[in-house]
Amino acid sequence: MSEMKDDDLRGRFSGLRQQDRRHEPQFGEVLNRAELRDRDEAGSAPTLRWIAVAASIVIAAGVVINKARDRDDERPVETGVPGVPAITSWQSPTAGLLQTPSRALLAPPPLLSSVFDGVTQTALQSIAD
Repeated sequence: MSEMKDDDLRGRFSGLRQQDRRHEPQFGEVLNRAELRDRDEAGSAPTLRWIAVAASIVIAAGVVINKARDRDDERPVETGVPGVPAITSWQSPTAGLLQTPSRALLAPPPLLSSVFDGVTQTALQSIAD
């Protein structure tokens, strides 16, 4: 690898700069092209906005109409087999086991108790009866 002298490097870089200057456009031309591009984009942007607004209105109207139709179509589901209830009327076989009469006995005691707890409950019960 040969070492280049500073003068040789300067000469090569100045040659590249001159070549770039010969092929570079004038600033006015570049500015005019940019302004024309901005005008074209500014003219199309409102059109795109109006298309987006119209599309969103159509979609919203479709959703509202679809929801209204779904409300009208809410009928009980029939199984088609006589004597067989629909799935919506199913109840768990153990649902009755969860409602025991002794549930109040198994409840934890109140955090702050009073000697009047039993008295006030019976008094309220007698007033309600």
